[in-house]
Amino acid sequence: MKTEQEPLPTSREILGRLRGRALDAVERVSTIRYGQYGLAVLRIGYGLVLLSLLLINYGDRRLLWGPQSPWTLGLAEERLAQDGTFSLFALSGSGALFEVLYHAFIVLTALFLVGWRTRWVTPLLAVMVWSWHQRQPWVLDGGDDIMELILIYLSFADLSARWSLDATRAARRTTGDASTFPGPPTGSLRWRIVTILHNTALLAAMLQICLLYMNTGLLKVRGRFWQEGTALYYALRIEDVQPFPGLSRLIYDNVLLVTVGSYAAVFIQLTFPLLMLNKVTRRVGLVAVMGMHLGIGVLMGLLSFSLIMISTDMLFVRDSTYERLARFVSSVRARRRLLSQVELTVPETGAR
Repeated sequence: MKTEQEPLPTSREILGRLRGRALDAVERVSTIRYGQYGLAVLRIGYGLVLLSLLLINYGDRRLLWGPQSPWTLGLAEERLAQDGTFSLFALSGSGALFEVLYHAFIVLTALFLVGWRTRWVTPLLAVMVWSWHQRQPWVLDGGDDIMELILIYLSFADLSARWSLDATRAARRTTGDASTFPGPPTGSLRWRIVTILHNTALLAAMLQICLLYMNTGLLKVRGRFWQEGTALYYALRIEDVQPFPGLSRLIYDNVLLVTVGSYAAVFIQLTFPLLMLNKVTRRVGLVAVMGMHLGIGVLMGLLSFSLIMISTDMLFVRDSTYERLARFVSSVRARRRLLSQVELTVPETGAR
């Protein structure tokens, strides 16, 4: 028995379906703010790294970035003019102005860390980080470059929707309870515009990370030592970046670890964007790239670089994963409270 074939859709029907899907996509990106937990982790990670660097180097601040720096104001101004950029720390050689800027930098970083008024604090911090790096470009490492770019993008995002003072204040104002975050006023035109900016900034930051890894992987492929699988051996033999020489020796003396580690680093960076497209491969890719950065931090002493990159990679973890983790932690705490209550009541029952 022959079955009747369904007629092919007309061009008008195809256009109607495409229009419907486009409207659904616009509705999603204008009413749902994605990556809120990942942005909170990034905010906290960046804040901790910056605050640590500012406070650890507090005693040498004038020598590193101030009027006593070997990279004099004249040299800084010459380089800034060549690059066509600016630095607030190079506006004047005044020690008083430097102290005001440096301490304002610390205050902005602390506010950013705890998530207070981040819509205003983030762009100010981005300008301050840029100025800080441009004043003395030879002190910091590559992680600071990516931080500069990401902070520019995320000046248009909502970084304090979760785990912040802003979120706590908004919850108390709306519901009187800081334990729940209120739902967004999705019907507001202003909300929709800000949400589109938020999601666009998040996407730009994620694309920047993908381009960074791909470009780094392509540069590695061109290197002879990476092609031979021996690059890790030479990297771990650099004495100036060996916080644990014995541990480094255990690795670079092992041919298998050196070869696998060298090729794995290239493979992970080249395929990182593709790995992020699937739920399973995304988990594998994130675990692998975070392991790579932890190894760099521990074996080569580039701790701030590693923490910055790991904090940025957290943008690729979905909010649902963070929510499951939060529920798990809450359940563990609830069981502990219940057990502690039981332990307190048992002796009383026995005494009776």
